[in-house]
Amino acid sequence: MRYELLVDGHREARVEDEAAARAWIREYRFEHIDSDRDAAHVQVRRLSRLSWLTGGTLVPPEQFLD
Repeated sequence: MRYELLVDGHREARVEDEAAARAWIREYRFEHIDSDRDAAHVQVRRLSRLSWLTGGTLVPPEQFLD
């Protein structure tokens, strides 16, 4: 399953699996430790084969936090 990572609604990255999404969010939290430690500005969109039509599904970013 692919994921699209957004910050304040703007796409920042597209990754191929859940492990890569976790790594990206971990790096984001490290880079924004003073301003967005809990990754509150991050949205995660799960992309399926039909996401080009449906737009994908937003999933809670908390499931990717360590």
